[in-house]
Amino acid sequence: MTAILARETFAWRARDGHGQVVSGSQVAASAAEIADRLRGEGLFVTSISPEPLLRQEETAPATPVYSGRRVRRDDVIAFCQQLAVMLDTGVPLSEALESLARQTRHMEFRNLVEAVHVEVRGGDPLSRALARRPRAFPRIVVSLVRASELSGTLPLMLDRVAGYLASERRTLRQVKGAMSYPIIMASTAIIVTAIIVTAVLPRFAAIYEMRAAALPWPTQALLAVSEAVTGTWMYWIPALAALVVAALFWRRSEGGRRVIDLAKLRMPVLGAMFRQLYTTRATRTLSTLLAAGVGILDAIGICRDVTSNVQFDRMWDDMEDRIRNGQPMSDAIFASPHVPSYVASMVSSGERSGRLAEVMERVSAFTEEELEARVKSVGGLIEPVMILVLGSAVGGVAIAMLLPIFSMSRVVAGG
Repeated sequence: MTAILARETFAWRARDGHGQVVSGSQVAASAAEIADRLRGEGLFVTSISPEPLLRQEETAPATPVYSGRRVRRDDVIAFCQQLAVMLDTGVPLSEALESLARQTRHMEFRNLVEAVHVEVRGGDPLSRALARRPRAFPRIVVSLVRASELSGTLPLMLDRVAGYLASERRTLRQVKGAMSYPIIMASTAIIVTAIIVTAVLPRFAAIYEMRAAALPWPTQALLAVSEAVTGTWMYWIPALAALVVAALFWRRSEGGRRVIDLAKLRMPVLGAMFRQLYTTRATRTLSTLLAAGVGILDAIGICRDVTSNVQFDRMWDDMEDRIRNGQPMSDAIFASPHVPSYVASMVSSGERSGRLAEVMERVSAFTEEELEARVKSVGGLIEPVMILVLGSAVGGVAIAMLLPIFSMSRVVAGG
């Protein structure tokens, strides 16, 4: 049975290595525990006094200033870059956080930095304070900061974190840019077609009836669709809403996610881009973590978060099993149908030479260049195809509307 321990809160004051006074409060069983903890962080304790009226459970300190909503990735990158510079120039961590909180313009992120500052000033490591805010700081950021705290290279690691997040942001923007064009084109075509069918076509239908014109079959089919849409909207709109809700629930189910993730990797044109995207994110993450000294099994666990695909999860499961059995991790990459074979070959070379971290860095740079080329190729293929398909659809509707008018014009001209 797990018990929740209630410990007494102590207020403390100390001096850091630069002689500056720092203070805070921590929850512990005794003042001696607080003193040992502070000395381990390189602080010189000047006073510790109990605060018996303040009692907390042994959980995260209460910092109500941060709402927990997602913040902008640009703010997180700027936070890591500026904090790295300040720490590298000798500014104490608590003072650097306080300064960043004051100069941050966006209120939500300012509240977040203030909450982190309160907890760090209270004695928590920076990695623990960041880990309590997973919507703002990904798991890889927390792992890198924790590794740097153990090795004493926090400024260097924060700079590496900023570079990693900037690369991720650039990659996502490239993929979103390639996907946005077909989405905009398809949405425009659907809206234009819906306006024609529901608002324009009924007026043409009245003209056709007055002229008693013999309608060609494309026009008859289009009129049938228009009558079905405008005459039964009270039925198909709720049905469409129910279908959308059901699709959303199915997407979140295990079976739905499996089908959609597989479709992402196998669909024409876009499948190759998604495979390269997941490969790039995985190699970049492994490169960053291994260079920071994070264990390979821990790194694999974090890679699951950045790929977010059931098919790649199977590769990570296989890789974990092989590593625990003493086999090289490259065997799992060779066995995966979704990762290019050249990636597995380079990883295998790094394992044999004992320079896996160095080789992974080169692999990540190469796969990122391949992704950029793939995104450009996909954009070049999608644009003419979308113009052809959507132009044919809208043009077909327009031609079906105008065919009877052309027929009536010929009759009038012949008469």
